[in-house]
Amino acid sequence: MESNVEIVRALSAALEQGDPLAIMARVTRDVVWTVHAADPDAAPWFGTYRGKRELLDLFAALGTLTFTDVTHKGMVADGDLVMVWLGISLTTPNGTDVQMDEVQIWTLADGRVVAVDVLCDTAAVAAGFS
Repeated sequence: MESNVEIVRALSAALEQGDPLAIMARVTRDVVWTVHAADPDAAPWFGTYRGKRELLDLFAALGTLTFTDVTHKGMVADGDLVMVWLGISLTTPNGTDVQMDEVQIWTLADGRVVAVDVLCDTAAVAAGFS
């Protein structure tokens, strides 16, 4: 059986490759994926997505971005909780380059993702959309 760290590594790779189907196969039906933001209107993907159907909306919004670099800076696991620290460079649809750090907190149960909390530099992202 895969460890939670192995699962999150595989799902992180799927995110980087733009493969939402690989992620959808490993999340629960009632998954809650939240991109926390000081200003929830600053970017089209900020907010909370409940369930697989809403999660597709998140992936569609992320699909409008061009990710130019994703650097894994660290990972910490404690039971069903896996935290990933990333350095991300992306280009917004209006052509603005954004560089930021992001932390993803993955909660798993029985090898499936039940929740993801994303903490990113919302000011950097907001500047990319202004």
